[in-house]
Amino acid sequence: MKKFLLIFIFMLLSSCAYSLELPEKINDWHSVNEFITPLIASEKSQDLGRVIYKDYERENPKKNLQIILTEGEGTGNLYVPEKIKTSKGLMPSEAGYKILNVAGKSAILETQSYLPLVLAIKVDNNIVLTIESKSLNENEILKFAEELLLSKWSITK
Repeated sequence: MKKFLLIFIFMLLSSCAYSLELPEKINDWHSVNEFITPLIASEKSQDLGRVIYKDYERENPKKNLQIILTEGEGTGNLYVPEKIKTSKGLMPSEAGYKILNVAGKSAILETQSYLPLVLAIKVDNNIVLTIESKSLNENEILKFAEELLLSKWSITK
């Protein structure tokens, strides 16, 4: 039984290649809500990673945003193309996409009419940081992302 328990603990620790915790406070922003969803394959009970949803607010001026952090083998990588091709698609809308570099990381900024502004950043292999906000503009969301990525918050492998 002890041998099985040791093997299980080793497998659990080795499957958690990344251990990220989002900070409670980022400059003037403070966390108001957090929800974590583990990704576990039902057939083999294999740990495939997790998704963290964390909401932040700022008082002056009053703004809010949500961070969605995905990490692990089951979440995959963010594909950032070299350039964006324009396409009207089946349902034309006022959508815009920009390829950016945020604190040395590849990112895509998406703007859609009536939807939150979304910034997706490839932090590392199988780690994607997504920031969504209806109350921030492009400059504000980029500033927040840079502050977070350049802060003491970091990846521990």
